[in-house]
Amino acid sequence: MTGSGPGRTDILRRDLARFLKTCGFGVEELRTKIDIVRSEFADTHGYDPVEHAETWLTTPDSVLDEADPPLRVEDLGRDVAGIRLTCAVTADVYRVRDLLVARRDVRVIEARDYIRRAGPDGYRGLCLVVEVPVASTGRVRTVYVEVQIRTGVMESWESVATRLRTEFDGHVPREMLDELRAAAESARDLDSRIGALQRHVEERSEADRDAPPA
Repeated sequence: MTGSGPGRTDILRRDLARFLKTCGFGVEELRTKIDIVRSEFADTHGYDPVEHAETWLTTPDSVLDEADPPLRVEDLGRDVAGIRLTCAVTADVYRVRDLLVARRDVRVIEARDYIRRAGPDGYRGLCLVVEVPVASTGRVRTVYVEVQIRTGVMESWESVATRLRTEFDGHVPREMLDELRAAAESARDLDSRIGALQRHVEERSEADRDAPPA
């Protein structure tokens, strides 16, 4: 007599759900560390270098839809969970990166700089993969959290780029891809001008702090 227990897909979905739940805990732990970095920076410099923070976590069904069989949980990549940070200016993107890397309780195992060398479609930003140990009852499991850091201007660009990739199933027409790259160059120029204004504000603030009392 054949049993009516769960099939392989059901077991895999259950294992994925457990693993992704652990990844979610890792995201929250790293988010707390980032919040500390932001708070300490704001105490020193008078403003928060991160304008917006957003987390994401892939669903089991999404993993099953996109993965090639046979799928094993331990074979999942390092992009199933992450945090996206948006900064006003490029200088703050690097400041946040440097402050995060400098923490003793944060281990960055991969770093990609798409600001100095843009992606094929023109994208500019930083991408870090951070190793996060998550303690649960009876064990400690290491998960990986992707951290994307970019400017608000590039965030708007990426939003449109994502919609284009989705609309054309990853095969964006050549003329649109060329326009996307041109828009990315315009975004870089705008970021540069905004950065110059920000530096001017910072220089005036420093001068005011250093000025002798009246």
